[in-house]
Amino acid sequence: MTLVSPTGLDGGGDGTDWAVVLGVALIAEIALLWVAACLSLWRRRVGGARPARAAAVASRRPPRRRR
Repeated sequence: MTLVSPTGLDGGGDGTDWAVVLGVALIAEIALLWVAACLSLWRRRVGGARPARAAAVASRRPPRRRR
């Protein structure tokens, strides 16, 4: 029993093919985490701005008249 597949015995590659695949997967994972973090921060910023805007608009309105 062996862990080497028959396609790996042809000697065509120099042994760096797995490193390229691993590198691409690592870069893709880092990029995905970066995008997720940026979206999370953007949602917090947008969500935090809405109540502040509502409070600013409410403070500009004249008081209601009582009947």
